[in-house]
Amino acid sequence: MTSTPEQGDAAGQWDGNTAQGQVPRPPTQPSAPGSEHYAGAPPQAGPTTPDSGLRNDQPGQHYQSGQSYQSGQSYASGSQYQTGQPYQTAGRPTEAQTRVSGRRVFQYFIDAFLVSIVPYLVSIPFDASNSTILHVIGGIVTFVLFLIIGFWYWCIWPKGHHGQTFAMKWFGIRVVSKDGGPANTAQYFIRWIGLIIDGFPWVWPFTGLLGLFVMVVSKNRQRVGDHMARTLVISEGLTRAQAAQYGDGRAGLSSDQLPQQERPETGL
Repeated sequence: MTSTPEQGDAAGQWDGNTAQGQVPRPPTQPSAPGSEHYAGAPPQAGPTTPDSGLRNDQPGQHYQSGQSYQSGQSYASGSQYQTGQPYQTAGRPTEAQTRVSGRRVFQYFIDAFLVSIVPYLVSIPFDASNSTILHVIGGIVTFVLFLIIGFWYWCIWPKGHHGQTFAMKWFGIRVVSKDGGPANTAQYFIRWIGLIIDGFPWVWPFTGLLGLFVMVVSKNRQRVGDHMARTLVISEGLTRAQAAQYGDGRAGLSSDQLPQQERPETGL
């Protein structure tokens, strides 16, 4: 006489592969590529394929060593990209780019004239008065205006306009930091204060002779204010002759966008 096995015996049977007391489960089906689930941490970027810069898990996307990647933007090795600052150089400017002494002389006199227009016009009625008090007040007002306009013109305006004053824009030159990047407000302020020394002997038409002498004998054509602020004044772009030399493909390039060995001589 056979006995009916109890229901619990089936669950407790062991087939050699399944642990006793556990219900066998069907094998897990492989998931489609890209649909894997990760616990805790997001998926990690795959390794970079040697020599090609191609990342294994992102076909068609190239990376430079040490550079952050953003879609649709190319990066040069060793450079930093900042949106809204197209005037950053790719490296330290060459000596050839600083050979702009002739243009700087004319630029200086034009900028000095522009800065002094408003203070001079304001001072006229005070100077025409016979009152000593008005003369004193006029002198104070003129000096304060000169400081305010000078600070805005030499420090604030160039900071937001690619390192250029109005005259610098006309003559195709601009101020950069000595390492090739854009100068900051503190550097512009130091350059402005340096004009006090550069302007020696402060007597027209000999004003600025000290700054001119220091600039001409300097390796990178830096006046006293440039040495103090660690700035350079460089050529912004190519002349017509230089653009013709490089052909139509480079006519729109500025000199600091060319390879180091191809950057042209620009004068004194």
